[in-house]
Amino acid sequence: MTTDTPAYRLTERADLLGYAPYLLGFHPADSVVVMGLRGDRIVVAARADVAGPRTETVRRFAQVLRAAGRGRDAVGSVVLLGYGPGAGAADATRHAADALDARGYHVREVLLQDGDRYHCLQCDRCTPAEGARFDPSATAAAAMATYEGLVALPDRDAVERQVEPVGGLAAAAMTQAVDRAEERLAALLADGGDAALVTAGEAAVEAALDVAGTGGRLDDDAAAWLIVLLHDLRCRDHAWQRTDAAAWQHELWLDLTRRAEPALAAPPAALLAWSAWRAGNGVLARAALDRALHADPAYSLAHLLTDALDRAVPPHSIHPWP
Repeated sequence: MTTDTPAYRLTERADLLGYAPYLLGFHPADSVVVMGLRGDRIVVAARADVAGPRTETVRRFAQVLRAAGRGRDAVGSVVLLGYGPGAGAADATRHAADALDARGYHVREVLLQDGDRYHCLQCDRCTPAEGARFDPSATAAAAMATYEGLVALPDRDAVERQVEPVGGLAAAAMTQAVDRAEERLAALLADGGDAALVTAGEAAVEAALDVAGTGGRLDDDAAAWLIVLLHDLRCRDHAWQRTDAAAWQHELWLDLTRRAEPALAAPPAALLAWSAWRAGNGVLARAALDRALHADPAYSLAHLLTDALDRAVPPHSIHPWP
């Protein structure tokens, strides 16, 4: 992910470890994390599984670092953080550090967090043999990130659970609302044809943005009506053009993704992925894209955004947005 968060100084190794979960959006486990720096500013971060192929991890990290900037804006140095017990996490983290060093990146720190302790992996003098004690929640960086409204969920599964469909009475109510929306759509097409559909779709998007922008939430009928209309690409594209990285837009598309019936989730989930990616939350964007492609494996916007994430295209490259 790229970072566009408030600036504050990380002065301790523990601060790096305490801040990383807020960059990623969750507390990593059995992971290798790279932070890319331009000067003294962290501008990008990426994570890989400890058990993943090491060559692929390095290739992916290098791709993310290159994409973060070129020329005077290029990433010049990195910090490597490992998470997990045993020799596997330490070896994977050292390997990534050595490989990035060989590619010309100055490696500033290589640290391993194992439970409530951390170790410096660059030497045996910076931390005790048993590791330095570490409480992620007690670091200055964690306190500042929390104050600024950044959130670190317990694990990656918690991120994926954010986009799961609602169940129980909420799901039953949405099914009934979708039935009413589909009847309404059929009547609209019978009376006004294709032009009426586009007009209604744009109006529904604008009405939803007005409600969300003032902190409101769509009722079931308004939500179902918008979800049904978004299956017309012209209506979806109007919503896409009106969506950026604003937190309230993120909440709107997250809510609609969860409330959409599984077969209808592709448009709101793709718009959620777009909003999350624009905000630098690549993990949530991936989870939303999985939901979209499960609903419609051929959904083109989901494939476009998946390709952008795979190629580590930085969100700031899409500027200005309509």
